[in-house]
Amino acid sequence: MRLFIALFCISFFFNTTSAQMRRAPAGNQPQSAAAAFEEGQSAQEKGDLKNAIRFYTAAINAEPKLFQAWYQRATAYLGLGRDREAEQDLQKVMELKPDFARAHRAVGQIYLDAGKTAEALQAFARALELEPQLTGVRVYYASALIKNNAPEKALLQLRAALENGEKSALTFALLGLAEERTNKSDEALADYTQAIAMEATSATALEGRARLYEKRGAFDKAIADYSTSYKTQPSREVAMKLAALYLRVSQPQAAIGIYRTLLIEKPDDVEARLEMAQALKDNGQVDEAAKEIEKLLTLQTANVKLLIAAGDIYFQEAPEKAAQYYQRAVQAEPANNRARVQLGAALVRAMQFETAIPWLSEALNREPENYVAHANLGTAYFKLKQYLGAAQEFIWIVKVRPETAVSYFFLAISLDHLGDCPQAMRAYQEFARRGDVATYKMELEETRIRLSLLQNLVKAGKCKAPVKAKQQ
Repeated sequence: MRLFIALFCISFFFNTTSAQMRRAPAGNQPQSAAAAFEEGQSAQEKGDLKNAIRFYTAAINAEPKLFQAWYQRATAYLGLGRDREAEQDLQKVMELKPDFARAHRAVGQIYLDAGKTAEALQAFARALELEPQLTGVRVYYASALIKNNAPEKALLQLRAALENGEKSALTFALLGLAEERTNKSDEALADYTQAIAMEATSATALEGRARLYEKRGAFDKAIADYSTSYKTQPSREVAMKLAALYLRVSQPQAAIGIYRTLLIEKPDDVEARLEMAQALKDNGQVDEAAKEIEKLLTLQTANVKLLIAAGDIYFQEAPEKAAQYYQRAVQAEPANNRARVQLGAALVRAMQFETAIPWLSEALNREPENYVAHANLGTAYFKLKQYLGAAQEFIWIVKVRPETAVSYFFLAISLDHLGDCPQAMRAYQEFARRGDVATYKMELEETRIRLSLLQNLVKAGKCKAPVKAKQQ
């Protein structure tokens, strides 16, 4: 994104007269160079950059050492987006006149736009050294410093620029950005707002203020700023942020509309299509979500991220189908343990308990602390009435997440079936203490009955050896 193209619309033209041009070698060549140069300036002032380049080229051919012509041609190239040719001309300018600050400033901008931050910093520093009052150089130097993760230094340059009278929207926008990076959020918000007051379409300021509003929970204001920025200067990054905010404020259709627009522009945008599919799923449009994933899978049949996403979409309503996608993901990438865990969970949900156990056991071999795998493995053992395995899993679960009341109930039942009366009673009592009556009315009633029976078993000495936790 070329943030600073406005620089090339100001302060370029030299008041170079034909008399001044006569400092060049004798003969009628200097006059030809001067005339061509003036024609070039006239064309450039009118916005006719192609003809300006033609005239400047004629001036250079007539007088190769005329650095002004090289510089002006560079600015015309920049206006046409021909940065490579502009950079070549600017290098020639700096060869002919090393102390010409504007050439260093301009080449610094080219480097900045190209992501060559170190080179840009060097060029801006040199321009500043040569001409400290040169318009724009401190502002763009500050931009490079921000990109180089030096916002404190950028603040110094921007404040100096303001003292020099450079009170532009860009100056305040960058000031806000530097303040945001140094956790001065109130000052940043004020300066972003000042920049927007001066230039309502300042993308840097709008996006910066939107970020601050979002952090403060002012989502409607953040959406408004992102929307204005997107309308003014459309970008995928802003569109994705805007869509995420719409989802956050429960406006899924607005988010889906943004994703559809992005996909019209770039149908193979995997991230946008995945996020749209998730939004469709969360909005209850499961069939549409599945279709979006299937479109991608026809092109990328072994894409693990897509296969897992497809499994996630089908998990609730069609766990058998979800399991097929997760299994394909594991086959494509055996090291992907999330796919393995989800495969086991889908099989449990599909009541294929025996099939689920090997997948979940392998998942825990690879990742012993995986809560989802433990929970599903415990459930599978419980449903198969393999109470020892179930009890060992639920003992682990209540240690890791003691706040989950229902885990104590299943642990108690498992221990009860194994004849471990004391531990079963403790688990039932813990469930009775934690369980919500409105949610677990039937379970709490069963708990009361079992506690009474277990007390009798303890008195009668009919309990078995205690169950030990499984060694990981």
